[in-house]
Amino acid sequence: MPATAKYRFNVCTDGNKQNLSALRFVFPKGAVNYGKVKKIRRGEIVAGVVRKTVLGYLPKENISISHVDGYCKRLRERVSRYCRRAGTFSKKKTPFYYHLLIFQAYNNFIEPYKDKKTPCMIEGITSRRWDWDNIFMKFYQSS
Repeated sequence: MPATAKYRFNVCTDGNKQNLSALRFVFPKGAVNYGKVKKIRRGEIVAGVVRKTVLGYLPKENISISHVDGYCKRLRERVSRYCRRAGTFSKKKTPFYYHLLIFQAYNNFIEPYKDKKTPCMIEGITSRRWDWDNIFMKFYQSS
């Protein structure tokens, strides 16, 4: 269903300036509820959080980026080429892109969350956890 003034798209970010301009460029006026989260830090410690509605209407209790923070944490933990220059650091975009696709397949179809469901199970895309054979056979059959 496309985002319209009747069916608004809710999005929350850390408030980088390019996010607002991208949302205004991509979506029609009045189609987005946008909230941002600013973390207040004392050194490396998060001391507080400020939530602010930027576009549309989004209750402050619904403004959160914890799911994004969790995804980024999993990405950093499991894919070393995203963290720092090392032997596994991507020197070209193509291997970087393909590695991200592999991680997304693993994260969305194979790895369960706390409720023992994968993101694709939660969204109703599939009813079971997949394994690598399922993923590679789907890819092979579609090419």
